[in-house]
This record gives sequence, structure tokens and C-alpha cells, in this order.
Amino acid sequence: MEEYELKYIWIFAMGKIMVQRIFLGFLLQLIGLCAADLNRLNIWPMPVSVQYGHQSLYLSKDFVLKTEGTKYADALGILKDGFSRLLDVVEAAHVIELNYSHFDPSLLLQGIHVVILSPNDEGFECLVFICIMLKLQHGVDESYKLLVPMDRKPVYAHLEAQTVYGALHGLQTFSQFCQFNFTSRVIEVRQVPWTIIDQPRFSYRGLLIDTSRHYQPLPMIKRVIDSMVYAKLNVLHWHIVDSQSFPLEIPSYPKIWDGAYSIAERYTMADAAEIVRQLCSEKRN
Repeated sequence: MEEYELKYIWIFAMGKIMVQRIFLGFLLQLIGLCAADLNRLNIWPMPVSVQYGHQSLYLSKDFVLKTEGTKYADALGILKDGFSRLLDVVEAAHVIELNYSHFDPSLLLQGIHVVILSPNDEGFECLVFICIMLKLQHGVDESYKLLVPMDRKPVYAHLEAQTVYGALHGLQTFSQFCQFNFTSRVIEVRQVPWTIIDQPRFSYRGLLIDTSRHYQPLPMIKRVIDSMVYAKLNVLHWHIVDSQSFPLEIPSYPKIWDGAYSIAERYTMADAAEIVRQLCSEKRN
């Protein structure tokens, strides 16, 4: 009797282990499929909520920005410059060759309609080295909702945000939907219809450039700033000097930048001012 009970317990235990293994294998396959599906989205950083389809639209030759219904005056031109930057990003890689007159108008995305709910003109005024902040501070609402429908006529993407900063993030996300189609030679918006609801997970999203230990040329720093906008980062810490090297010109101490790694690896006052202007410019996020 004891032998029978032990055998029964052993069979039961082995059966339980097999069921667990089968379930675990199924779960891993499901996770793998989900991960592969998300990888096809090619959005960075991944939004909070994403819904998408399997159809395609194409950017119209006269892709425009619409702002009807917005409360935001855009006195500093922040939104307008953000839209120009969007076009630069999606059109820079290749020459558009398509003859739009032979294209189905229902498949052309005519523009993007941006509605900003806050009337405040939040931005920077820049005075050489000093950026005066106008209502831009830690914790500002950077959320947005982005829709790219398939059934509207004419077809417009729709972007809604509480502040201009959320709208700028939405424009950056939209740019990642757009890819050059080598067959049709036009900018294609894939996986339509899109519904994106997003906001930053962290209010402080910073990047450190340490030029005291590893000198970086001015064009490289500028490219980093551009990439920060694309990745929706909002704080740059430029660690210019330290005990390893002192590459920054200080007019009141003319010999101090002799502590640079070499004569060529230095920043003039004008160089530093140029970086500050780029960071503070209303053209930047």
C-alpha cells in the first residue's frame, strides 16, 4: 500500500512539473511574440499607450500645420519651428520623386492639426549666458494624445496637448511613423490608424556631457542637443571643466585655459555662448 501511494505521489508530482513546463513555454512564446510585435513599432521612447493598424498613408507634398481651435498663441514661434523641424527630419534622408497627380487623394495625409489647451506662451528668453524661464519648470505637463486616422476626408493627423511641450513631443513621435518608401519614392506613414496617449515617466530626463575628461568639438555637442530633442530629454548637464582639464576661456583669467589637453581642444567664450543659445532657443524643446 505504501509503495502504491509513493508511486501515485511521484506520478502526480511529475505530471504537475510537466504542466508547469508547458505553461511556462507557452508564456515565453507569448512574451516573445508580444516583444517582436512591439519591436516593429520603432518608437523611442515607447509611449504609455499605443494602438495601431496595418494600413498606410503617404505624406502630401504640401503637408501643413493647422492650429484651429488651439488656445496657444505661439508668440515665440516654438510650435511653428517644431513643425519645421519635423519636416526636416522626415524629408532629409531622400529626394521625393513621386508625381502626386497620379496618386489616390484618399491616401494622402494632408497635414497635422495641433490643439494646445494652455494659452500660456511658455518658453525661453535668452541673454548671452542667462536663460530667463517663462513658466517652464520641473513638473510642467508634457502629456499629449496623437491620432492618425484612416477614414477622414481630407485626412489629417490630430495632436492634442495641454502645453506646447507636450505638442513638441507629439511631433517627434509622429516623425517616427514616417519612412521613405523606395518603391513609391514618397514618405510613407505606416501602421495606420494610430492612437498614442503618452506622457514622460520621469519629469527630469537629463544627459551629461563631460568635456573636462573627454573633449568634444562644438558640432558634436550640437548634434547631441538635437538628438536629445528627438529622444524627448529635457536637461543637459555640460560638465565643461574639472581637475583633468580646463578647456574654457575665462577672459579675467587668460592663462587658465592653458590647462586644456591641447591648444586645439578649447572652447572660446563665443563657443560656449553658441551652445547656450541653442539650448535656450525657442526652436528647441
